[in-house]
Amino acid sequence: MSVEIPWARIASAAIRQRLFTGTQEGALGGPDLAIPRMGDRFAIDVETAQLRQDAQGRALIAALTVAAALDARMVVHEPDLPRPSSAGPTVRVAGGGQAGSTLRIRGARKGAVIVTRKYLTIVHGGKGYLHMVTADVRVGADGTAALPLWPMLRFLTADDEAVAIDRPFIEGRLLGFDGKGAKWVRNRIDPFTFSIEERA
Repeated sequence: MSVEIPWARIASAAIRQRLFTGTQEGALGGPDLAIPRMGDRFAIDVETAQLRQDAQGRALIAALTVAAALDARMVVHEPDLPRPSSAGPTVRVAGGGQAGSTLRIRGARKGAVIVTRKYLTIVHGGKGYLHMVTADVRVGADGTAALPLWPMLRFLTADDEAVAIDRPFIEGRLLGFDGKGAKWVRNRIDPFTFSIEERA
């Protein structure tokens, strides 16, 4: 079970890659060879502003405290993109057994353009997997599209799984809060940092 982390008093958030792709060095001066691996995934590093001792601050601290022992889930904000996205809220996976770096979807608004660097979350087996669209794609008249993704899919899809495009989220283990918690100073809580890393 994952705990929803509220977007309260967040000063900054940076999405970064967790790379398991490797490089095989060339022998005797030969070319290096990139070795893509299926386990590449995302993490997010979050920094708060100064928190007040109010309902928002208490809710954030409570959620982080519980998530440290479970898992955390947090919406990925995309301030440079329109919200909601033009794709629509009812997007689903179109077909089971998909693998690789392309995802076929259905249920999107016809003619919508899903732009490069748009994040989306595929809900598979009850867990969210964050991906990024790597090229602009226009949705067809039947509401379907084939989206190029990074990282490559880490599982075989099941037909009709949910795809969160309007409100993508990252889900995984919480780091950086369990060992230090929050520091109260008189009537405020000092800024602090934490991270969420996808487990798979």
